[in-house]
Amino acid sequence: MRRLVTVGLSLVGPRSPGPPGPGYVLDARAFGESWRYAVAVPDGGREGPPSGGVFAVDEHLAVDADRCRDRWTLECADVLHGSRPRPAHEALPLLARILAGHPGCRLAALPLTGGGWAAAGGAVPGAFLVPCAAAPDRSLLPSCLHAWLAAGHGLGELVPRSQPAVSRSR
Repeated sequence: MRRLVTVGLSLVGPRSPGPPGPGYVLDARAFGESWRYAVAVPDGGREGPPSGGVFAVDEHLAVDADRCRDRWTLECADVLHGSRPRPAHEALPLLARILAGHPGCRLAALPLTGGGWAAAGGAVPGAFLVPCAAAPDRSLLPSCLHAWLAAGHGLGELVPRSQPAVSRSR
């Protein structure tokens, strides 16, 4: 499965719908699908535009690496994600191999057995565990993570020390 995805990034304040406290809302759209992810920023976030305004838009090609067999499509993908949940001990080294084998890929993400996702990409090496209840076979979460990177953020900002940072609403 491959799809062109558009994600808008908006800043939300403490009283806005979305995460408690300062944070961001990522709205993803792909071929009639629409998903919204609320992202709480554990350290209070960065300065940004007034609450509610879309200030970054990202468009990219997302490809399901578990289903796609076309080498050209895999090589052109900005986001490579899986649809088959894996245990974390299997997913984490696989993410490194995906990124090393596909230099054009900016973000790789795999769903985890028991819930959540493992993701790698951006300037900070290593993988991060992102708690989220998104269904692995239809999730746009990896695309939202790519938009987060494209807006100049890092995956580590999404992983607080004591609580889940990413929630999904539909």
